Parts: sequence; structure tokens; C-alpha cells
Amino acid sequence: MLRFTKTALLLLLSLPMMAWAETADQLSALLQSHARLSAAFQQYTLGDDNLKSENASGRLWIEGVDRFRWETESPFPQTIISDGQWLWVYDPDLEQATQRPLGEGEVMTPARVLGGDVEQLNRYFNVQQIEAGAGNSLFELTPKEEGSAEFQSLRLLFSGDLLAELLIQDGLGQRSLIMLSEQSFPAAFDQTMFRFVPPTSVDVILMDQNG
Repeated sequence: MLRFTKTALLLLLSLPMMAWAETADQLSALLQSHARLSAAFQQYTLGDDNLKSENASGRLWIEGVDRFRWETESPFPQTIISDGQWLWVYDPDLEQATQRPLGEGEVMTPARVLGGDVEQLNRYFNVQQIEAGAGNSLFELTPKEEGSAEFQSLRLLFSGDLLAELLIQDGLGQRSLIMLSEQSFPAAFDQTMFRFVPPTSVDVILMDQNG
């Protein structure tokens, strides 16, 4: 009887881990269809009352876990590019660009999550599904270890099979809502869009991996 009780207890304790793994598989399957994603975005900061403020808009392109281009058009231009080896942040108005190396120890970012690697999802996050109404799927990711991700929590809302919203809570508790539209899934991208060559007039600041 005692052995049965211990076995039952171990099984009970393992159920949340099994559920998280199964949910991560479901999320990964949805994200796999977004392996190459092009979309327009609207980004807002949410206050405690959930009112939106500080609107920004632009376009994004994502390919796999380590290549993306994020172009903010309004209220001021900024381009963020990852080619898998380097992360560039370019501010045309400031005539300045920062360059930072990416490595295996790189903390998880929302863009890397969208790559849909189920092994990384299971390794870095607890993943749970939240009720979101008919036709919608809502997943919440929370880091298993402090410092392993650039956010405290990330929610991904799918309308049908289409990624529609991201809600990001950063380390300071600030929440950002990113709403996607005009989603498309090209068969291939021109790889030059994931490369950045700074104009000659631009100051380049080289940062280390922890910068």
C-alpha cells in the first residue's frame, strides 16, 4: 500500500510536467507553420488599467529561431536585424548602430520563441494553455530559470491557426502588446534582408554578448 502511495504521488507530481510538455508540443506545431512569417504590427504599452499607450507600428520578418528583421516606421524609424551571428540595432535619426554577437548562451527572446523549436520551449519555459474563447488558442510561457529569457511572461494568441497577438511582460513588470496583421508565409526570403551593412556616415558601437 505504501509503495502504491509513493508511486501515485510521483505520478501526480509528474502530471504538470507532462501537461507542460504536451502543451509545448501543441504550441510548437502552431509555430512551425509560422517558420517564415511576414506581418505588419502595432505595438502598445499597457498600463495597470489595460489602457493602450505609446503606439508604434511597422513590419517584421522572421525565419526560424535566429533570423529576423523588425522595422519600426512610426513614431520614429528603427531597424533591428539578426542574421544568426550578430544582432544589429540601427537608429537612422541618430546615425548610430549597435552590433552585438549572438551565441549558444543567448537568452531567449520573443523572436526566438516564434521559431517554434519544441526542444527550446521545453528546456526554457513552462507552457500552459489558457481559455480564450471559441476559435482562439492562448498560450502563456514563463521562464523556468531567472535570467534565461528577456521577459517574465509571454502570451501568444492564435486566431484559428494564425498568430494574432503577443503580450510581453518584461523584467520590470511593463507590459507590451503587439498586434499582427497582413500575415503571410513566403516560401523563401531574400537573405539580404537579414544582413546589415552600416552606411559610411553611421557610428557603429560594438557590444559584448552581455551588453
